[in-house]
Amino acid sequence: MARERRSEFLTLSIVLALAVSGCFLLYALRFAISGRAAYRYLVWNLILACVPYAIAAFGAHLLARYDAGRRRALVGIPIAVLWLVFYPNAPYIFTDFIYVINRTYLRVAPSDRLGLNALLWYDLLMNAVFAFIGHFVGLVSMWLVQRGFAEAWGARASRVLVAAAILLSGFGIYLGRFSRLNSWDILLDTRRVFSEAAEATADPRAILFSAAFSLFIFLTYAALVVFKRIRMPSRRERKE
Repeated sequence: MARERRSEFLTLSIVLALAVSGCFLLYALRFAISGRAAYRYLVWNLILACVPYAIAAFGAHLLARYDAGRRRALVGIPIAVLWLVFYPNAPYIFTDFIYVINRTYLRVAPSDRLGLNALLWYDLLMNAVFAFIGHFVGLVSMWLVQRGFAEAWGARASRVLVAAAILLSGFGIYLGRFSRLNSWDILLDTRRVFSEAAEATADPRAILFSAAFSLFIFLTYAALVVFKRIRMPSRRERKE
C-alpha cells in the first residue's frame, strides 16, 4: 500500500510539474514575441500556488509513517495549519486578470504584423492557463489533505478542515489582492493582518468578493471529488 501511494505521488507530481512547465513556456514565448518581461508576477504566483501541494504531499508522506493514534493526530496539526495558511495562493492567481482588463502591458505593439488585439488574446490565454493550472494544483492539494487527514483525524474532521479552507480562502484572496497581504505576514506582521481582516469584515464588498471566490472554490473542488469517485471500467470489463 505504501509503495502504491508513493508511486501515485510521483506520477501526480510529474504530471503537475509538466503542466507548470507548460505555463513557463507560454511566458517565455510571450517574452520572445514582445521583447518585454511583462507578467513576471504570474511566474512567482504560480510557484506560490505549488507550495500548498508540496505541503500536502509532504504531510501525507509524513502521516503515513505513523500508526493511527494520538501521536499521528498531533503531528498533523502543524501541517494542517501551514497548508491552510498557504492554500489561498493557488486560487489567488485568478485575480491577476485585472492587469489584462486594465491593458497594463498592451501599451506598445511588438510589431506591425502582431498588433495589440492579437497580443491581448495571447495574454488572455496565458493568464487563463496560469490561473487554471495554479488553481488545479491547489485543488489537488486539498484532495490530498482531505484524504490524508481522514486517515489521521477521521472523515468528519478532514471535511471540517476542507470546509474551513474553502470559507477562509475567499477572504484570504481579498486580503491578498486589496490589502496586499502575503501568507507569511501572519507571522511577520500579525497585528496588521488582524487589523486589515477586522476592517474587511465590516465592508459588504469584501464579504461579497470573499463569498464569490469561496463558492467558486467549492464548486470546482466538488467537481474534482466527484470525478475522482467515478470508477472507470477496466480493459477486461470493457471487453466483456
